[in-house]
Amino acid sequence: MQPIFKAIIQNDIPAFLGLVEEKESWLEERNVDQDNSTVLHMAAKHGHGELVSKIIELKPSLIFSRNAHGNTPLHLAALLGEVNTVRTLLEFGSETCSARNNSCQTPLHLVCRSISTESARLFAEKTHSVSLDELKFSISSGSTFVTRIVLERFPYLARELAWVVEDSLTTLLHHACDRGNLELISILLGLDQGLEKAQNTNGLSPLHLAVLRGPVVVLEEFLEKAPLSFSSLTRSKETVFHLAARNKNVDAFIFMAERLSINNQKLMRQVDVNGNTVLHIAVSMSCGAPLLRYIVGKKIIDINCKNNMGFTAFDLLPQEAEDFELLSTLSTSRLGTMLDSDQSIEEQGEHSNPYNKGSQEGVKSLDIPESLKENEVIRLLRLIETNTSKIAHIKRNKKGAVERDRRSLEREMHIEALQNARNTIAIHYKKKGFS
Repeated sequence: MQPIFKAIIQNDIPAFLGLVEEKESWLEERNVDQDNSTVLHMAAKHGHGELVSKIIELKPSLIFSRNAHGNTPLHLAALLGEVNTVRTLLEFGSETCSARNNSCQTPLHLVCRSISTESARLFAEKTHSVSLDELKFSISSGSTFVTRIVLERFPYLARELAWVVEDSLTTLLHHACDRGNLELISILLGLDQGLEKAQNTNGLSPLHLAVLRGPVVVLEEFLEKAPLSFSSLTRSKETVFHLAARNKNVDAFIFMAERLSINNQKLMRQVDVNGNTVLHIAVSMSCGAPLLRYIVGKKIIDINCKNNMGFTAFDLLPQEAEDFELLSTLSTSRLGTMLDSDQSIEEQGEHSNPYNKGSQEGVKSLDIPESLKENEVIRLLRLIETNTSKIAHIKRNKKGAVERDRRSLEREMHIEALQNARNTIAIHYKKKGFS
């Protein structure tokens, strides 16, 4: 090893200066055994801040030198994370912040991998520009403090449609909502850049994704910092309540219904482009009796409201044709009573007899036309929670096929259309779970 490099490794400043005074060309030497590094590379790599300053005074051009991997001295200092060395190199050559090595990495990429938060802060504050890939790397590496500083200095980066969520290009806030990254969501909403209003290429706002994907804590952050975003509609005129029901996010639905202002009543009454209320969606998606009970219990939605195809929510219950005929004989105003009765049925157990004494007593307490047979009403009480496998079993054991009339067929087609529509939102965003 050349004596000049030995002096650097030992941080022997007098020996180093003596060698340079004796032969100035020592400053041009390269260490072939250490990635063809210059004297400044070696000093930066070992974190010898004072020696770095001396070398820059003697030969400033070494700041821009590259080793065999394309790294500048600042790259090596960033990876090491020694604060004094980083500060000195930034002071004399901040332009090298944007220099890329053979792996297309800048010093900012490397400092995000170091353990020095102070060095990372210096880079984020001193750099003249930051690229999208640098921002993405700071996020993926978990360097939240770097991400915060970068976004505060260069907020335009957050508005770029540069993040892919499934097949849609989105903003960074969309990405954060899709991942449930509460810390990043808080940073972005705090920038006051109107990011909550942005739509991705599928026409969804960040909050729409949060409702489809996220826990209530994310919705609380939006409610605190961007409450007006809850009024945004999708291209299909769906509200946040439609989306929550479509994705069976019961917690989100109830949170919004309880915590939003008086305007939430207007939102809950809103119909989508197909004329569906949230009750239509909840029924068609088989959300279950608890949510249906809740929606009906709020007494905000007209339960007799018909969509553009002329169906009420009850018409969309995925049951057999005779069940529809039975349901049509009852007043729809009794749905809440039926749902309440369903709670006791749930507690009877999977193998209980649907025609037992308890069910019969429950029937007697309802105000039901005498023309209805008691056993038919008992079957009606189980209507909401009857699953498709039981229906299939019943159908297989029936003697003869039930003739579907035109109205029944239209119902079936409408339910199928609703299920297919889910592909654009709920299923489209259901593939990923929250970490």
